[in-house]
Amino acid sequence: MFFNPRSICFFSLLILSTMIVISSNSWFCSWIGLELNVLSFIPIILNKNNQQLTEASVKYFLIQALASVIFLSNAIMNSFYFLNSILFICLITVSLLLKLGASPFHMWFPMVAEGLPWNKFLILATIQKINPLLLLSIISWNNNLILIAALFSSMVGALGGLNISLLRSMMAFSSINHIGWLLMASMISNYMMWLYFIIYTLILLPITQSFNNLNLIHLNQMTSSNNFNSLNKSLVIFNMLSLGGLPPFLGFLPKWIIIKSACSMFMISSIIILIMSTLITLYYYIRISYNSMLISNNLWSKNSNYKIKFSTKFMSFISMFGLMFSNWFI
Repeated sequence: MFFNPRSICFFSLLILSTMIVISSNSWFCSWIGLELNVLSFIPIILNKNNQQLTEASVKYFLIQALASVIFLSNAIMNSFYFLNSILFICLITVSLLLKLGASPFHMWFPMVAEGLPWNKFLILATIQKINPLLLLSIISWNNNLILIAALFSSMVGALGGLNISLLRSMMAFSSINHIGWLLMASMISNYMMWLYFIIYTLILLPITQSFNNLNLIHLNQMTSSNNFNSLNKSLVIFNMLSLGGLPPFLGFLPKWIIIKSACSMFMISSIIILIMSTLITLYYYIRISYNSMLISNNLWSKNSNYKIKFSTKFMSFISMFGLMFSNWFI
């Protein structure tokens, strides 16, 4: 996907949009970065003439355009003193939460994710969150709207994935749940937010690589795939448990740091809601792991049509054993 000139060009623009948002000194420059991000991601989606990709790109464009209109109109009105500071912060927060896919503005996220292949879903769930998170981190201090969105996102992401059998939809609701943790971390410190985001990306990367290479779309495919040997099965199980934040895997580290910091700030009731939502998400993570274990004996052999890439093995190693080395870089 990333080794043709067209994709390299638009992916470079994607990175450039993040650099514009980081270096901007006004809301208008930030809006330019957000728009460049959208206009560079849509051609990445539409690299093939496919009805699902076209539908996903149209939905994504309409939602992002709506959020951009709210963002720009409030920035213009605030520059002419038509809005007071509290109303301006609330409306800017709503537009950024809509771009991020946080609850209660989350409904577009699973619908767009269903029409994307796994490699593009990875971009949607990680890189596309960077710009809104950068701007939310500026206004997150003592912002009750972000706290409400964090709690709603955690519960919606947990409950929304319970009765779903499509893997991309399940992972989309999982991403909404992690948005709740990211928003909670942004209220504590930027360091915790970006630590959580980096570790979430490191864990999600081998999962999406495995699902993409095995061409898995539905939960039932995991019991019938001829490419599932014991190593593939083990990697899927351990990576899903790490994504759920179960110790002793790497995914436990950022959650534990956020829990400890939130308790020191007397945000105990909020963190209890986040912990309960994570326990619910573990249920459908275990569903995926359980389906990967339900493999007939003739598929447990070491021979497989699919050879695991070294990058997938390396990222899975980090996801499973990174907690042991966390003291070296935390």
